[in-house]
Amino acid sequence: MKKLTISMLISLAALGAQAGTVSYNFANSLATTEINQSGSLGLFDSSLGNLTGIDLLLNGQMVTSISLINNAAQAQTTKATGTVDLLFSSSLGSLNALLSGKTLAMSSSTGFQTLASGASATFGPLSDAQGVHYTTQLNGLWADFSRAGGGNFNIGCTSMSGVSVIGGGGNIGSSQQTRAACGAEIVYTYASNPTPPTPVSEPASLALLGLALVGAGIGTRRRKA
Repeated sequence: MKKLTISMLISLAALGAQAGTVSYNFANSLATTEINQSGSLGLFDSSLGNLTGIDLLLNGQMVTSISLINNAAQAQTTKATGTVDLLFSSSLGSLNALLSGKTLAMSSSTGFQTLASGASATFGPLSDAQGVHYTTQLNGLWADFSRAGGGNFNIGCTSMSGVSVIGGGGNIGSSQQTRAACGAEIVYTYASNPTPPTPVSEPASLALLGLALVGAGIGTRRRKA
C-alpha cells in the first residue's frame, strides 16, 4: 500500500510538468533602399522551465518600380528584374557568427515586354517577400538564448538592391525605385517546472487510498449484483 501511495504522488507531480511556448517578434516599415534596420527580440526566461526548442524566423519584403527605355533604332523585347538581398546580424555573438555571409534573396520581374524604338514604360509596383527559419542550426546555442529573468537581444539587417536587364542588345536603359524592410520572430518551446505536490501525512494518505479502494470494491460488488 505504501508503494502504491508513493507511485500516486509521483504521478501527480509528473502531471504538473506542462509544455509551453513563448514568442517575440518585430516588423519594420518599408523604407527606401539601401536600408539599415534593426529590432529587438526577447531571450528565454529560464525560470519558466527547461528549454526544449527554438525557432527563429528572419523575414523581409520588397516593393519596386522599374522604368525602361528603348534606345535602339527598332522595337526590342526585354525583361528587367529588380532584386534585394538582405544581410542579417545580431547582438548575440554566436548568432551573429551563424548569420555572417548569409543573405535573404528577393526579386520581382517585369516579365517580357516589347518596346518600340524610343519608347519608355514603367512597371510596378512589383513585390516579393521571403523568410528563412533557423531551428536545428541553433541547437548548440541554446545557452546564449536563455537567461534567468529573460532579457533582450537585437537583430539588424542591411540591403543590397539592383536591377538587371536582358534583351534589347544592350540598348535598354533602366532605373528603379525600391523600398524594403525586414523583421523577425522567435518562438521558444519549454517544459514548465512541475508544481511540488502538497505534503500529505502518511496516515492521511493511506486513509484516502483506503477509501478509494473501498469505493472501488463497492462498485465491483454492484456490477456483480
